[in-house]
Amino acid sequence: MLDKKLKWIFNTFSGSVFNTVISTFCIVLLFFVINNLLGFISNSEWAVVTENRRLLLIGRMPQEEEWRAWSILWISSFLIFSSLKSFISPSKKELTFIFLIVMILCLIFTTESSIFKVIITLMISSFSYLLTKYISDTPIIHKFNKFLIFLWIFLVPLVFCLLLIADGPKPTLWGGFLLNIILASVAIGIGFPLGLLFALGRASSLPAIKIVCTVYIETIRGAPLVAWLLLAWFVLPKFLPEFWGLNDISVVVRAMIILSAFTSAYTAEVIRGGLQSIPKGQIEAADSLNLNVFTKTSIIILPQAIRVVIPALISTFIGVFKDTSLVFILALTDLLQVGRIIPEQDPEFFGKALEALSVVAFMFWIVSIALSNLSSRVEKSMGIGTR
Repeated sequence: MLDKKLKWIFNTFSGSVFNTVISTFCIVLLFFVINNLLGFISNSEWAVVTENRRLLLIGRMPQEEEWRAWSILWISSFLIFSSLKSFISPSKKELTFIFLIVMILCLIFTTESSIFKVIITLMISSFSYLLTKYISDTPIIHKFNKFLIFLWIFLVPLVFCLLLIADGPKPTLWGGFLLNIILASVAIGIGFPLGLLFALGRASSLPAIKIVCTVYIETIRGAPLVAWLLLAWFVLPKFLPEFWGLNDISVVVRAMIILSAFTSAYTAEVIRGGLQSIPKGQIEAADSLNLNVFTKTSIIILPQAIRVVIPALISTFIGVFKDTSLVFILALTDLLQVGRIIPEQDPEFFGKALEALSVVAFMFWIVSIALSNLSSRVEKSMGIGTR
C-alpha cells in the first residue's frame, strides 16, 4: 500500500522533467507565501481588530440592541449546521475545515462580555448537527427537512422582524458584517426570482414582453453598480410616489432596491444562457404532449436550464455579496468601510489598516468559499459535468 502511494506521488509530481520543474516551483512559491503569511500574523499588532470587534460585526448598533444580532446568529447557526447533515452530508475533511473556520472566528471575535453568548452559539451549532445526524435514519427526518426548507425561505423576513420589532434600531445604524449579509441576502432573494421572470420574458415570443425585458436588462447592465447606487442616493426618491412616505425611504432600503435590480439583470442573462442550451426536441416533445405553457416551463424547461447554469449563478451571487461593500457610497458603514475608517479615525491604530483589512478580507473569503463549496456539492449531486 505504501509502495503504491509513493509510486503515485513520484508519477504525479516527478513523472517527467516538466512535472519536476513545475512541482519544484510550486513548492518554493508555497513555502514563500506561507512563510510570509505566518510572519505577518506573528509580527502584526492585532489590537486594531480586538478592540473594534463589535464595530466589525454589527457596526454602530446600540449596545442594548445587541440581542437582535445574537438572535439572528443563533437562528442562522441552527439552520446552517442542521442543513449540513440533512442536505449536504460533508466529509471528515470538510467537517474539519468548518470546525477550524468556526474556531478561528471565535478566537478573533470573542470578548469577555460575549464569551457566554459565543458558547451558546457553539452549543447550538453542535446540537443542531448531532440532532440531525441522530434522526437522519428515522421517519421524522422528512418532516424536519421540510421545516428547514420553510425556515430558509422565510429567513430574510424573520431577520427583518428581529431587527425592527419593539422599536428596533434605525436601518442607518445597521452596519459591519451584519449589513453585508442582509444586503446580499435581500439582493439574491429578490433578484433571483425577478431574474428568472425577466429571462423568460426576454426568451418569450411576445414582442411587447420581450422588448420590455430586454430594455430593462440592457439598461441595468449598461452602467456600473456604483452609478446605480449614486442614483439611489440622489434620484431614486424623486421617482417614488409620495405615498406612505415612499420617497423618504431609508437609504438602506434604497441600497436593497438597487442591488436587487442589479442582481436580477445579471441573473436573467445567466438563466437565458441556460434556456438557449435546451435542445429543441425537449420543447417539441412537450408540445406533442399538449402541455400548457406554465407546465412546460416549470416542469421541463426551467429545471434543465437552471441545472446547466448553477456554476454561473453561484459566481453571480458571490459577486453580488462582494459588491455590497460598495454601499459605503451611501454613507453606510459596512464591513469594508469599518475596516477602512478605524485606522484613520483612531490615532491609537494609525498605520494599522493592513491588519484590519486582512480580517475584512478573511470574512469575505469565508462566505465566498462557502458558496463555492455549496455550488460544487450541488453540481456533484446533480451529475453536472458527467455523462
